[in-house]
Amino acid sequence: MIPILYLSHCGSSIGGGEKQLYYLVTHLNKKLYQPIVVCPDDGIFANQLREANIPTVILNLPPWRKVVSRLTRHSAAAELTNLAKKHNVQLVHTSDSWLNPYLLQIKTQLNVPVISHVRNLLTPAQVSKYDFNQMSHIIAISEQSKTPLVQAGIVSQKIDIVLNCVDLSVFQPDPAENDKKSELFIVGIVGRIEPFKRQKTYVEIASEVAKQYQNVRFHIIGAALDTPEHRAYDKEVRQLVSEYQLDDSIHFAGHRDDIPRAMQELDLLVTLSAGSIIAEAMASGKPVIGTPIGSTSEMIIDGVTGYVVPLDSIEAISDRIVQLITDSDKCKQMGNAARKHAEEAFSIEKHVQKIQNIYEKLIETNNENGV
Repeated sequence: MIPILYLSHCGSSIGGGEKQLYYLVTHLNKKLYQPIVVCPDDGIFANQLREANIPTVILNLPPWRKVVSRLTRHSAAAELTNLAKKHNVQLVHTSDSWLNPYLLQIKTQLNVPVISHVRNLLTPAQVSKYDFNQMSHIIAISEQSKTPLVQAGIVSQKIDIVLNCVDLSVFQPDPAENDKKSELFIVGIVGRIEPFKRQKTYVEIASEVAKQYQNVRFHIIGAALDTPEHRAYDKEVRQLVSEYQLDDSIHFAGHRDDIPRAMQELDLLVTLSAGSIIAEAMASGKPVIGTPIGSTSEMIIDGVTGYVVPLDSIEAISDRIVQLITDSDKCKQMGNAARKHAEEAFSIEKHVQKIQNIYEKLIETNNENGV
């Protein structure tokens, strides 16, 4: 088996990136590849990896460019390189592009190919800052996330686009869906309560919808991290709910470990960021209203599996919600189309095979060069 080292953004919590990494390492062809995952801290994600019998190492990798890391980053890089050497690692893959400097250290010392997975929207300046030009290969989750890489001078042949995937056996339509007789229409947004997820905008959208339709409830699924910034934003979201007098219409569901069940409870998902949650909702047979951020436009078929609406148009988003509330047949039709599209586009097997094909080419080329 070929040992591959993976660098995770987090070990103590599970976000979209951690979900995608978990799908990848647990579905690799184990006859060919042996995954080893490095997490910067311990906790729920690291435990999930261990439970799946994935070798997991806890190694703090301080932010490379922060002043406070100058005394510790090189020792951490040396320890990481020694780990890779000990296991005879043949390739390193990071699920967080901010860890690129650590990949570069391993590449320089051990002459192994390195892959950076781009899950965020970058600027051309960030592409230069984080050494993307020195990566062996880059995986982007959308055309939009590929664009700044090309604009910064990265050759297109060095970049592959691999959309996020979803476990279709776990995220499924509710078999009792047709028996539901609830008069309430449930809209949801899912993700950590933080500025990037734009829950405050979601509250403003809910206010507009509530003016037109009363039998609707809005779920905010997720919790804020225990940091000053995130706690402050959570407080602002809750204050806005009170200001709009939406306490009876908006439900703070908090963190949920049963996201497949939470999805089944919804009639519609709204996302104002991007990520694997889109694939999870569609696999659950739910239409999705999103904005043209990240991979959203490539995951949602506008007018078929949901709608892609300009981010700043609160009125346009609320109008689309009302349209689906008042046309239940259209909503169900879109939900059915969403599940079908998820089966065709977001399966774990297709996702993993695309990445394994990249591994095979990189390792083969490396061997041919006599490294």
